[in-house]
Amino acid sequence: MAKYPSGLRKNIRPPGGKIKSLSEDPSSFVLRLLLSASPYYVSGSVLAQRLKMSRVGVWARISKLRDAGLSIEASQNRGYRLAAEPDSFNQNLLEAWLQQIKKKCKVFVFNSIDSTNSEAERLLANGETAPFAVVANYQQKGRGRMGRSWHSPKTGNLHLSIAFRPNVDLIKLRTFTLWQGICIARKLRTMTGNEDISVKWPNDVVVNGRKIAGMLTEASIDSERVRSLVFGIGININSVSSQFPKPISKLSISLSDLVGQNFRVHEIAANFISTILDGYNQCIEGLPNHELMKNWNELDALRDQNIKITRGKEKIVGRAIGIDENGAVKVKARNGVIQLIHSGEVTLSKR
Repeated sequence: MAKYPSGLRKNIRPPGGKIKSLSEDPSSFVLRLLLSASPYYVSGSVLAQRLKMSRVGVWARISKLRDAGLSIEASQNRGYRLAAEPDSFNQNLLEAWLQQIKKKCKVFVFNSIDSTNSEAERLLANGETAPFAVVANYQQKGRGRMGRSWHSPKTGNLHLSIAFRPNVDLIKLRTFTLWQGICIARKLRTMTGNEDISVKWPNDVVVNGRKIAGMLTEASIDSERVRSLVFGIGININSVSSQFPKPISKLSISLSDLVGQNFRVHEIAANFISTILDGYNQCIEGLPNHELMKNWNELDALRDQNIKITRGKEKIVGRAIGIDENGAVKVKARNGVIQLIHSGEVTLSKR
């Protein structure tokens, strides 16, 4: 379990007022108050007053949250505090974290699912209002780019998809995945203090060549307009890379591998939902080409590397020299000719 700051021996009256509306789950509300007061305690009488229920009712609510795997300490004359959380996702705690960082986004949490992207597509087809997020502890058929499968350990990592209904010209979102990669890599650098985290064209976040996150964007396009869009991301958080299947164990790394400690998965998930929503809005509002290219150059894992790009039976070899304004990777051949490549599988090459 990932711990919260040690409890200080006093209680406070947390901000947040009374339960916001009938749509806010009481358990999410309790957790929101405990988060806002952390590391202090919140008295049972304050919780009862805010929830408009008896102290016995509050105790029953706390017991229910404990049964769901949350560690909530109780102290006589002080009240309750959130002490630790499990590696598996809890709907109420994730909703509370989104409230804590002041980000509105409906979220669907599953213990096991075929694919978060597939579920997001189903919810869009059934008329769900976007944007919304889908999170799963485990994916049975997680998928990556070019039809590959995505290895999804059963707990401790983030499997997240966010669905949108842009209804905008395709040109506004042509570099969407690249920009999200930039935003996500920057966020990971901030969280870990590791400046070696970078973006590998077109959809991986890596640390010294080892993958820490992968992205997949799928869209429904009609007459050059993007009607719906699903952005999926898998981030290795608390997994141990040695436990991955042998073919990928040496190519993968997790946040806990980098830092040497476990992270609170709900806090991470809420922060990345916020990061992705902000990145989407920046693209919709009109992302300047120079802004994309400047930020990419600072985070480019392939820059000045010899690479090989495979497209079907075609193989292109050369030196990566950044991207153009449309997001194509620029590959410089030995004869000095520069090719713009819009898709393909990239590997490092010894030439």
